[in-house]
Amino acid sequence: MKKIKSANLYWFLSTFFLLVIPSACLEKEAGCRDVAATNFEADAEIDCEDDCCNYPSITFQIDHAAGDTSLKYGDTIMFDNKVINILETSFYVNGVSLTSSDQEITVTDQITLTDRSGNTTLTTNDVEVISRNINSFSYEIGSFRGEGSYSDLNFQVGLTPIQSATDPSTVPSAHPLAPANALFDLPDSTYVFTRLRLENVTAGDTLEYLTTTPININLPYEVTINRGFDLTIPIKVDYLKWIEGINFADNPTVTTQIIVSNLSNAFSIQE
Repeated sequence: MKKIKSANLYWFLSTFFLLVIPSACLEKEAGCRDVAATNFEADAEIDCEDDCCNYPSITFQIDHAAGDTSLKYGDTIMFDNKVINILETSFYVNGVSLTSSDQEITVTDQITLTDRSGNTTLTTNDVEVISRNINSFSYEIGSFRGEGSYSDLNFQVGLTPIQSATDPSTVPSAHPLAPANALFDLPDSTYVFTRLRLENVTAGDTLEYLTTTPININLPYEVTINRGFDLTIPIKVDYLKWIEGINFADNPTVTTQIIVSNLSNAFSIQE
């Protein structure tokens, strides 16, 4: 009997195992194959499970300012020959979009909100509370998909009718509409859209103004977005413009109306 040479034996065994090993053992590489995602994997052969793709986010980077001066927590400003301490400014934003003449980017996140009567509505989840405090100046608004060049930033100060009718106890605890984070006139009352609390240091008075009127903001903003990349938008809030023309001696209702009319001029893109 002839002996099988070692080289031939090696070839025989290699071929045998390649033929008999089940194809299931040669697993294809899974990953995110959506080129719009931040974790796009060019080498992935099949889609990953459980929606593993992560999409870029829009973040507002807020500069709280009085004119050309950025405000630090505890700073006072001169207004109407009075020393004013801005104790609190808080406001909701929603409806964020970037637009050009022929295209638009909006937040793609969604949430089901429940009103106080138990009715549910699926709506865009792009609401955020922005506050002048010592902890944060950066606010992630939500995820988006898209690319290209845009000329305008749009958002609303306030809440939509669906958002403002929400039962606070039904939303996740970290959500801006949840009781621990929300803006209320009184606990468990209806939402307010902005809260401005000022201390007239000169007179020793503390005044609070609440608004419930939504204000649409449109800002020129030339930007080119590359596919799969996050976008941080620098926004300046000028509180001198916010309180321009108010008289602390006026009826609070009159002052609130002036504040509402000033809001659209208080925002700009930070240079």
